[in-house]
Amino acid sequence: MANSKARSKRPAPAQGARSSAAASTRSARTVAAVSATPTRSKAARPAVKAPAPEPVPDDVPVQQQARPAGMPLWLQVTSLVLAVAGLAISAYETYAHFNGNHLAGCPTGGGTFNCSAVITSSQSMVFGVIPVAILGLAFYVAAVPLFSPWGWRLERRAVHQLRLASVIVGMGFVMYLIYAELQIGSICEYCTGVHVVTFLLFCITVFSAAIWGFGGGREASDRRG
Repeated sequence: MANSKARSKRPAPAQGARSSAAASTRSARTVAAVSATPTRSKAARPAVKAPAPEPVPDDVPVQQQARPAGMPLWLQVTSLVLAVAGLAISAYETYAHFNGNHLAGCPTGGGTFNCSAVITSSQSMVFGVIPVAILGLAFYVAAVPLFSPWGWRLERRAVHQLRLASVIVGMGFVMYLIYAELQIGSICEYCTGVHVVTFLLFCITVFSAAIWGFGGGREASDRRG
């Protein structure tokens, strides 16, 4: 009887302690289950690639640098005035050569400036047959239409090439005439005026060819079409 009473007097475990132990067990199981579950990796976005450049066909012509619109009107008029001035001087020299007249404004005696000595010398005849004045007159008769605004605006490449070729030949002839004057020992003011006009036309033509080309753009496009 004494033993049964002693067992009955032992204190029973507290209800709160059992609840805490059960909660700890469930938490440990939950952590273990979560750690055992494989985690999902974030899906990486594919890199956006730049579109590849389109291939350029071989037959496509390379775009040329844009040229200015064209020769300005004031420069066309200037070249025409110079050509007319050269024509007038050449015509006057030709008249004086065949008529033996004294050129206005030129000294009559000897000295550095003597137009009569120049235009009547042997050097004033090419091959002893053709007067230099005639060649100058023929050059400027052709130069007036070539250096007119109408001539500059022509779309034919051959016209622009002819203009350039004419001033190159003209400048070569001017160099020869300057050499002839040195041989004669006299200078003709009218001849010098023609030389200056020819040189200015040469500069304008070369400048025009370098900046605006030889024209013929419309003609070339028509042929391609």
